[in-house]
Amino acid sequence: MNESMIQTLQIRYEAEIKDAKYKINAALENNMVIPEHMDITGEIDKLICKISSAEDKLAVLRRHYVQNKADKEIL
Repeated sequence: MNESMIQTLQIRYEAEIKDAKYKINAALENNMVIPEHMDITGEIDKLICKISSAEDKLAVLRRHYVQNKADKEIL
């Protein structure tokens, strides 16, 4: 996988994490309840799942593509 692809994916996953955290913080700090989303805990649970998924993807990307690149340079 080329460096540009790795960087693009990292940025994507980091943005997904930031977006979900922002939405959770906005809901909690402003006590925002959107009428069509009365289940605020359910909505926050979905956002936490998004964070978890993006963190998992980012970890896999770094473990298998970023660190391996450094290991290959040492060899």
